[in-house]
Amino acid sequence: MKNSMRPPKPFRPTPDGIADAIRTAVAGGVYRPGQRLLQDELADRFGVSRIPLREAVRTLIAEGLLTSDAGSGTFVAALDLARVDEIYDLRRLVEPSFAPYVVDNCSRADIARLTEMVEGMDDIKAIGSDAWSRINFAFHLDTYRLANLPIRYEVISRLYHQLEPYSRYYVHSTPALDRVQCEHHEMVDALREGDADKLARQIIAHINGGQEGLRSAWANMPSMYKSPQPTEYKS
Repeated sequence: MKNSMRPPKPFRPTPDGIADAIRTAVAGGVYRPGQRLLQDELADRFGVSRIPLREAVRTLIAEGLLTSDAGSGTFVAALDLARVDEIYDLRRLVEPSFAPYVVDNCSRADIARLTEMVEGMDDIKAIGSDAWSRINFAFHLDTYRLANLPIRYEVISRLYHQLEPYSRYYVHSTPALDRVQCEHHEMVDALREGDADKLARQIIAHINGGQEGLRSAWANMPSMYKSPQPTEYKS
């Protein structure tokens, strides 16, 4: 399969660039929910000084991706089921509203690229679970980016980054892949048909299935994923 994902942005050692890099690392499983982040390790990994790093960390705490406590340090945010449900409820309110805009703005080249991404995910044994999750993550956000609704997109992007470690776990530890892939194909079919109502219905079905699947997998989730840290930043 050709690489149909957008090429990664070149790294910029600015607060925004560092924050983007940490978001990517959390979504990619490099840092896991409940894991403590050490500023020296982050500075070494990204080759940056501590001043822009601290600003990036403050941004991610404000977004809810990280948490901080003066006595314990900085952690990747761990969610409880109530917060997971709140995220899914918000997704259910916002994501279907992208559908008419995506359909209006989606070109044949866009549809071809998204189709290639979905078809590439059909054979997880060939590409591996990590690649599958990266493509899946990109597929959804690339689809919504086509709506050209930057404020709405930023809200959903933040929610996806918070939820992605949990989505990775449940998709690859339960028999969810067939359902998930069927829904992905239905979304692309809706785009191909120019049917915004169908796309919105498939988005809702996908969200409902994800919420049910994650809840069913919750009991077997690693304990560190379910250990919420303090949510406020203390300077």
